[in-house]
Amino acid sequence: MSERNPRVSTRRGDDGTTTLLGSGRLSKADARIALLGEIDEASAFIGLARAEAGEGELNELLLGLQRLMYRIMGDVAMPEEPNQVAGADVRALDGRLEELKARTALPREFVVPGETKLGAHLDVARAVVRRAERAAVAAGLPEAHPEALKALNRLSDVLFVAARRADGRYSLSRE
Repeated sequence: MSERNPRVSTRRGDDGTTTLLGSGRLSKADARIALLGEIDEASAFIGLARAEAGEGELNELLLGLQRLMYRIMGDVAMPEEPNQVAGADVRALDGRLEELKARTALPREFVVPGETKLGAHLDVARAVVRRAERAAVAAGLPEAHPEALKALNRLSDVLFVAARRADGRYSLSRE
């Protein structure tokens, strides 16, 4: 039995529009389309950091963040549908943040990214998540899906602390 690859190019977007779940055709300049692109870019940078992290706890954390980002994208794509991201997700991020902070001595000075390759990748991901957060506000996400916006805010915090831990210079322990 031979398997066919799915179509990659439909050419329907050649006119500057794209299809969004349940919304018909939208301009590629639409705020929600821009936000989806920002989240997708952030997830790709988290993936780059995950590839650098190798196996272990950090890899699992980053994969979980990427999966959460796909659910945030679901909220963006379907603003009239029930929330994909809930308060429990935000609380789980708060818990992960506290776990990381408990094992990482955070610097009191401004951090210049680039101490380590992994830390730099995490800092880029954090910066892109922050950009996505700003785009989420512009796209009206706080009104439609407030927990998704809170999750983006916590994601950047988790990435900041993970980057400091990856840099190693700020670790309380190297567990």
